[in-house]
Amino acid sequence: MFRQDEVFIGGWQEKTLEFMQKKRFDQMVSQMPPLGAARLEALDGPALQRRIERSWQNIERKPMRAQQLEQVRRAVMNSMAEQAACLSREEHELVERALILGGSAQIAEQRELEAARALSLRLWGSVGLVSGRPYFEMEIPVARAAARAFAQDRHDRIRQRLDLVHARLHGMLYRVGAMDDRRPQRMIVDVLRSENMGSELSMQLARRYLWAGFDCVDYSGGVMLLHAALAEPQCLIADGRRRTSLQQMDAAGLWATEDILPEEIPLQDALERAIAGTLRDGRQNSEVAKTIRFLCKQGAPLRAMEDVLQTSVIVYLTDAMRSALRMMYCLTPKWIECTEDILLQ
Repeated sequence: MFRQDEVFIGGWQEKTLEFMQKKRFDQMVSQMPPLGAARLEALDGPALQRRIERSWQNIERKPMRAQQLEQVRRAVMNSMAEQAACLSREEHELVERALILGGSAQIAEQRELEAARALSLRLWGSVGLVSGRPYFEMEIPVARAAARAFAQDRHDRIRQRLDLVHARLHGMLYRVGAMDDRRPQRMIVDVLRSENMGSELSMQLARRYLWAGFDCVDYSGGVMLLHAALAEPQCLIADGRRRTSLQQMDAAGLWATEDILPEEIPLQDALERAIAGTLRDGRQNSEVAKTIRFLCKQGAPLRAMEDVLQTSVIVYLTDAMRSALRMMYCLTPKWIECTEDILLQ
């Protein structure tokens, strides 16, 4: 989904993926209405029109409120099969869970909440609070239509191909940090057009798939897809080379799907070994080391990496920890080069 402008008052500690996702989750929940107030039937005329105008559906305007609601229902039902095939991974998983649970599901973390927001933009359901906790809810007719769409052979075939595209794009975003969305759109459109979907429909579905499944920001040339751990993408957006990086990759590079580079694996392993047995309750070696690696890739100085790691361990940083951090800092390929003058000894 599209990011809002963020200010990181706490410095690098607030730029960890875990902190950013929790902060966004808490902010969105604090602004969320009760679940019933978000249903289309509960909206007055002007609010209903605003919801339709912001939606990802092409809906003809009707003069009467009842007629407009019926038009919404028809638009959703008529596009159900195509929309269902082109849900993001998180959207698809959330709908599946809601179907199993009778039409509604509690939302526990940020990626699920963004998926619920995307589904509400598709007008598949509504998001709101129940006893202070966020829920996603689908109306019974919509849930039944979604279940029928999920059961189609064509649906499984498209999902398998889109899952492969998603993995490749995720791997590419890890390598470059941010990229223009035009080439990813074409990759998805190629999949959909091979299933006999029209060009205009394929383009609309491709854009919505990317908007729902990846972090996005607007920029002067269009839309930029971001790696979720990239806190401040402005430097990459300003760098014209990043806008064409995907188009310049060779065929072998396009199909890479790993989210860690081969040269980074021993660096991650070394840090995991150095911090083993020293972490605070509830933390895992691999997740803490990955958090530090993500900070390194977005230009964190060595001192900031040490400070963030110190908050995760119950002892003062040892020589082995500092050595592992120094090696990670020096040898990890970065999205953004550190601009601070750090003397490494």
